[in-house]
Amino acid sequence: MKNLENRRVARYFPISYYLAMSNESFRDRILAALAERRMSKAELHRLSNVPYHAIDKFLKRPGASTSADNARAIARVLGISVDDDASYEELRSLYYRLDKDQRDFLLKSIRGLLGN
Repeated sequence: MKNLENRRVARYFPISYYLAMSNESFRDRILAALAERRMSKAELHRLSNVPYHAIDKFLKRPGASTSADNARAIARVLGISVDDDASYEELRSLYYRLDKDQRDFLLKSIRGLLGN
């Protein structure tokens, strides 16, 4: 099983770099979804078939990680997305198909949308 928070370092930034840029971790999104649905960890355990202790440990520690299988099961129950390598790899691939001027334009546009 892969660990979502401990990816191999490749030729480009690791996934955790991009996740940190969003200022909202997978753990934070789970906590928000649980609060919004008024769902307990025990209910999440029953619906996802993820061991209770794995859910509890992951949600109690800000730097904790969980397996990719557990993350997908939890995300499915809560209706949230899991950031995965395929999405970032597609973005990276598309980005590098652009010429330098197009990449600069794209980055400026994104920064403008984010107010940076």
